[in-house]
Amino acid sequence: MLDAERFLSEIEPFKYLDSKDIKNLAYSLLVDYRKKGEVIFEHGSKPLDFLYILRKGGVVLEKGGEVLEYLHEGESFGFVSLMTSEPPTSTAKTVEDSVLFLLNKKLFNQLLSKSEPFREFYVRKLARRLQEAKRTKTHEQYTSLVLEDINLRPLIVLDWSESVDKAVKEMVSKDSTFILVRLKDGLGIVTERDVLKKVIAKGLNPLEVRLEEVASYPLVSIESSSQLYDAILLMAKHGIRKLLVTKGGTPVGILEDRDIIAYESKNAVVLIKEIDKARTVEDLRYIYNLVRGQTIDLVLQGTDPERLSAYISELNDRFMKRAVYLAMSRLGEEPLVPFSIMVLGSEGRREQSLKTDQDNALIYEDYPMLDFNPKEYFQRFSEVYIDVLLEIGFPPCPGKVMVSNPFWRRSSHEWEMAIKSWIEKPQPENMLNVAIFFDFRNVFGDQTLVDRLWYHILQRLKENPGFFPFLALDAVRFKPPLGFFKDFVVERSGEHRGELDIKKGGIFPLTQGVRALSLEHGIGERSTFKRIEELQKLGVFSKEYGKDLSEAYRFLMGLRLRVQAEKIRDGKEADNYVNPNNLSKAEKGMLKDVFRLIREFQDMLYERYSLHVFG
Repeated sequence: MLDAERFLSEIEPFKYLDSKDIKNLAYSLLVDYRKKGEVIFEHGSKPLDFLYILRKGGVVLEKGGEVLEYLHEGESFGFVSLMTSEPPTSTAKTVEDSVLFLLNKKLFNQLLSKSEPFREFYVRKLARRLQEAKRTKTHEQYTSLVLEDINLRPLIVLDWSESVDKAVKEMVSKDSTFILVRLKDGLGIVTERDVLKKVIAKGLNPLEVRLEEVASYPLVSIESSSQLYDAILLMAKHGIRKLLVTKGGTPVGILEDRDIIAYESKNAVVLIKEIDKARTVEDLRYIYNLVRGQTIDLVLQGTDPERLSAYISELNDRFMKRAVYLAMSRLGEEPLVPFSIMVLGSEGRREQSLKTDQDNALIYEDYPMLDFNPKEYFQRFSEVYIDVLLEIGFPPCPGKVMVSNPFWRRSSHEWEMAIKSWIEKPQPENMLNVAIFFDFRNVFGDQTLVDRLWYHILQRLKENPGFFPFLALDAVRFKPPLGFFKDFVVERSGEHRGELDIKKGGIFPLTQGVRALSLEHGIGERSTFKRIEELQKLGVFSKEYGKDLSEAYRFLMGLRLRVQAEKIRDGKEADNYVNPNNLSKAEKGMLKDVFRLIREFQDMLYERYSLHVFG
């Protein structure tokens, strides 16, 4: 099997394995010879037992008479069925006499567990398979996307006579993996891999090698009026990763396979499935990074901030749920009592921004048991659980509001006692805890525990009406950054000079004030938007005033998300600061109107709760 050994060492993802593994693998392969037109497996047949590797010939994947993908020498197929243990979602058929290598399922799974590059290769392939998206309602919208509506990668073009050295510098400065070359007969392309294989590996001097010597030609092109699905088939047919997109024959951009992955993965149903099936932290980390990048794209495309924040929260919930199973697997032990992991703050309200960290807590039922100590178990579990979240990519909470902190991990009775103390003694430290905790919701575990705790809070509040002014104080602690002459009040020095804190002066007063009013009226909703709706129904807000508050909050959320996305895109850290000089005239006017509305809202809270007595 020397041929198999050499062959595997040259194709993805097997070339990432060490030589010993490749040698052992080569001797484990079965060889299958197929005539042209033979069916290898059929759509809907029993789950596959082998990964098929095309050694020679050609294979197509079909469904309903429609060709989904052309496969060439060195490509593998059947992995979707192997990884999901489900029947094949397409029919595989040879289009010419072919030789196949067959890798059994057991060895395939061993390689998935052992080799991160091997696993990542097939996870990526699985994530971008159209058949996953095809099962969802949004498939037609996805496949019918027109290329001219997609953000294509811009063209970077150099003349054929320029040096490879100049091309590399241009690629680095433009953060690109390729560059187009203007040849005598049209456009060619030079990629990072071309530079490595054709120049560096041969010991050539990049300053002395001209682009025409290493450029690939001709480029496969497609018109911008074509659908994304057509582009996918064209790339599969030619076995390429980049397509030149033209408009009336004139080049307008480049479509890469990773752009297609991004568009397919915007389907929340597909992503949720992938998260729920993830077996390792590495799998979750890959999906988490993918979600992060696509969320930024959605923000910059102007997606409604309320829906987008709910989308971010839903995916975060899924990550946190899956992390529970991974943590328990590491511990090798499950709890014998009901418990719940709760999310707090903006995550509890489902109003996440791109500046995220962990805000979570844990509640458990403390049954007296002879052979199980809940307190000791959940201490160990919480430490492992937070480690898993950190490994996935969730940043730690600077204030240590995490289940690994005993303060935020209590039995049901201990939580009730703590909340009773916070409400009866509204000291600054207790009010800070209230501000952090009182938007909690269950993300994993026993919903009854959380409902019971929420009922306990509402009962304590009914017994302590004098608590509400203290709750409302948070909403008036920071004034909107608007001066006497209606100019923005910005930072005068430091790293945020010329900027204003949109959270402190806008979002925080609104969320805290609406929460105080909602709790006073026994409203169980956590979302600021839904709380405003309920307050409208109860007559606390007029319909018009409630609408104004909702639109103001929507504007603030959208502005913060957009500015954060722009900062992340530019390689900066996301924060809550906005530079008014970077806003359009209309946005500046809207922001001033919003700040004036919040100031009026604070005045109303002052009157309602007689806050002037606090000085």
